[in-house]
Amino acid sequence: MDVGSNKSNLLPPEVCEIIPDQPYRGKLTDEHTAEMIKVAARPPNINAGLIMDEGLKSLGFKQGAGPLNAFGIGIGQEMAVVPGRLLPAPGVNYGQGKPNVDEKASWNLRAVKFAVGGRLAEWAVLLIQDGNRDEFQGVGDPELKRTVKGLADMCITSGMRVEGQPLYAAARLPRKSGGEPTRSDAINVIRNAVTQQYPKKPSMILIVLSNGDKHVYNGIKHLLDVYLKVPSVCVQVSKFRKDKGQLQYFGNVALKINMKMGGVNHRLVDPPGSTPTLAWLRDPKEPTMLVGMDVTHPSPGSIRGTPSIAAVVASIDDNFAQFPASLRIQETRKEVSFLHGIGTERS
Repeated sequence: MDVGSNKSNLLPPEVCEIIPDQPYRGKLTDEHTAEMIKVAARPPNINAGLIMDEGLKSLGFKQGAGPLNAFGIGIGQEMAVVPGRLLPAPGVNYGQGKPNVDEKASWNLRAVKFAVGGRLAEWAVLLIQDGNRDEFQGVGDPELKRTVKGLADMCITSGMRVEGQPLYAAARLPRKSGGEPTRSDAINVIRNAVTQQYPKKPSMILIVLSNGDKHVYNGIKHLLDVYLKVPSVCVQVSKFRKDKGQLQYFGNVALKINMKMGGVNHRLVDPPGSTPTLAWLRDPKEPTMLVGMDVTHPSPGSIRGTPSIAAVVASIDDNFAQFPASLRIQETRKEVSFLHGIGTERS
C-alpha cells in the first residue's frame, strides 16, 4: 500500500490500520453515493439537532469540556438566527390537470397532460441481456410486451400521440472481463444490434437495461448520441417491470420521452395574485434565451492531466423546454472556457 503523498511510501497491508472518521476524497461507488444522498437530504431541524448535540460533542466543543475550555473559550450551543423571506414560486401549468404533490414534495404526474404532446412513431425497444435475474426472457416475452404497452398507454394518457407498435431487438452482452473494464466489446454488440436488427433508423429507442452498469449506460449514450444520432431513453428492468409504483414510474419516463420527441412538458406562469414577472421573457420584440454553463474538473485520484469539461445549454423556444447542449474539453482544472472562438465565459 502506498501511504505517501508526493513521494512513494510502500508498506505491507498487514502493518497498516485505517483510522476511523476520516474524509474520503475519491469517487464513491453508486451504492455509497445513494447512502450519502440519504444523509444529505435530511430535514434542517434534524441537521440542526445533530450539529448542536453530536457535532459539538464529537469536536470537543461542549461547554465545560474540551481543549478550548483551558483557554477560557466557549462555543455557543444555539444555532445562529438569520432573517429571511419566502419568495413566491412560479406556477407550473400543464395542458390538463394538476400534479399531485405530497408533504414530502414528491410529484405524481399520473393525472396530468403535457402542455404540448410530442409524436412517437417508428420507435423501437432494445432489450439488454447481461445476466440479471430480473431480465425479460427475450423479445417475445409477453411480459415485456405488456410492460411496454403500459408505458405507451401512459404516454397517450399524458397527451402524446403514439402511433404503431415498436420494433423489438435484443443484445446479449459478453461477460465482464477484468482486462476490459469499460466493456467496449459489449458496446460493439449493442452497435450491431441497433444497425442490423432494425430495418430502418428508429425515431427513438427505449433501452431496457439489465442493471446499473455505468460503463454500459455511458457507452450506449455515447454510441447513440454521437455516432448513430438516435434519441434514446433508458430504463432499468428491475424498476420497469416492478408492479409497486409502476404507473408513477411510467409517468416519469413519459416526461423524458415527450421531451425527446419535441414536446413541452409544462409552462411556467406567475403564481395567482402576484405581480407579473415572467411576461418579459416571452416578449416577441425582445426574445430571451436562457443559458446555463458550468465547468467540471477532474475528481481526486484522476490521472494527471485529465482535462476539464466545459458544458453550455441554451433554450431555443419560447416555452424554454428545449435546451441543446455543447461540450468542450479544456486544460485540466482551468476555469475559463473558450466557446466557438467568440469570447470567454467564467462558470
